[in-house]
Amino acid sequence: MNLRLILHASAALFLVATSCTPYVEPPPPAPEDPAARKRTPEEEEKLRKEREAMKKDEENKTPDKDKKSEGEQEGTANKNPGEGEGTTPKPPEPKSDIQVARPVPGKPGFVFSPFNNKVIDVKGIPSGRLVADPTYPASEKKHFRVP
Repeated sequence: MNLRLILHASAALFLVATSCTPYVEPPPPAPEDPAARKRTPEEEEKLRKEREAMKKDEENKTPDKDKKSEGEQEGTANKNPGEGEGTTPKPPEPKSDIQVARPVPGKPGFVFSPFNNKVIDVKGIPSGRLVADPTYPASEKKHFRVP
């Protein structure tokens, strides 16, 4: 009888222990690799046409410098010497990628960094001077102008 009692108790203990264990759901299957998927010939042709159209758009957006210089040379050769003097086209102003810091109100000599909005001491640095942001390492080259 003791053997039977031990057998039933161990079975009950086993059932209780396994029923309390949380069920771990298996992870979802990995998405299939789009490169491994085979495309139909119609899809390949459509992709090729789209790529060609994109290349043509890029070529139209960036004209060749050689073509531009040839057009300029032809245009200057056909002009009369007295015609159009004094109306030379102005070269476009170079766009500066350098940002200008904002002054801190009520604190002369201090500015807000245009990159992280932290206060930086620029006392003794003249207006318009290019300054490296001290909150960044020199390798990142974050520069701004003093207002």
